Amino acid sequence: MIHIRTEKTSRIIYIDILRILSIFAVVVLHVSAPFAASTNTYGIKWWWVGNLADSITRWSVPVLILISGRLMLYNDREESVLLFLRKRLIKVIIPLVFWSLLYMIRKNEVVIQWDVSLIISFLKNIYTGNVHIHLWYLYMLVGLYLITPIIKPYVNNARKESLIYFIVVWFISNGIIAFLEKFTEYNIGFNLSFFHWSLGYYVLGFFIEKYSFSRKQRKAAYALGLLGMIVTVYGTYVLTKNNDGVLVPHLYSYLAPNIIFMSIMVYLLFKNINWDKIIGESPIINKLISSFNRASFGIYLVHLLVLDIISSGDIGIIIDASSFNPIIGIPLVGSITFIVSYLAVVILQRIPLLNKVVPK
Repeated sequence: MIHIRTEKTSRIIYIDILRILSIFAVVVLHVSAPFAASTNTYGIKWWWVGNLADSITRWSVPVLILISGRLMLYNDREESVLLFLRKRLIKVIIPLVFWSLLYMIRKNEVVIQWDVSLIISFLKNIYTGNVHIHLWYLYMLVGLYLITPIIKPYVNNARKESLIYFIVVWFISNGIIAFLEKFTEYNIGFNLSFFHWSLGYYVLGFFIEKYSFSRKQRKAAYALGLLGMIVTVYGTYVLTKNNDGVLVPHLYSYLAPNIIFMSIMVYLLFKNINWDKIIGESPIINKLISSFNRASFGIYLVHLLVLDIISSGDIGIIIDASSFNPIIGIPLVGSITFIVSYLAVVILQRIPLLNKVVPK
């Protein structure tokens, strides 16, 4: 029987904190998105706030993939391929089916009628990935989990030079070629699909954990990350201005070099903080971190439903970021959405069967 090695259950504090902050950043990103969509909707001043909030949170999803790479590829416990896939895919497939159906019902405002046409439509949407905007992430996770038993032996036994080669080719394929193709009508003829943008982050999460970065290397990474953040903010303004005020999101792309550098910067920064010194043995803080961490995946799944409900007036009041100056509205509504989503997930995780749709 083929076996792969997987992470033993143990707490890694910087991973917990990074995962929580990444999910919060995703929430803020979605709250700020309407402001950044066009300078003509809310005006240039509010657009700048939306663009800034959107730009500085674009590291969120790549960092989540870096975390997955660290946990799935860098490990010390063996289990069969089938057991590995069963344990992880079930935590993705069940939530995908449930939340896809729930968001579809919410979007179309229809009453569930279990007829053949509804079932066929739903299955077609699931198969084609025509689901709610944020659930693409689950499809990506399935792909990464399926390839994990194949690439795990490679990354754990490969020489450092081989891993660097993979990362360099991945960066050239995505951070340079695929990124530049967004600005031209030409696409490269060579097949570089083997170096999918998500797979590169996945392997990079392993690489950063296995090989130490010197102080000088970290400083260089931080400098590139800050430069990437500046390029994202100002570059998006230039591109949008030249497009009659309609957002050009090329620099928001997860495969853009500025986002790659920003994501590495954030991950390295939190990895090299002495969290034991900062947090210590505080039972309250540690319990909160542990609780939010267990709810993080569920928060990701439910937060757009919460955001839609509180901004629609369904609860009797409208809590929408556009009702405030976005300097206040974006962090306020983002925080409310995050906390309400957390509370909803904690409740769901206590209910048999429903806890399967918000796995820990």
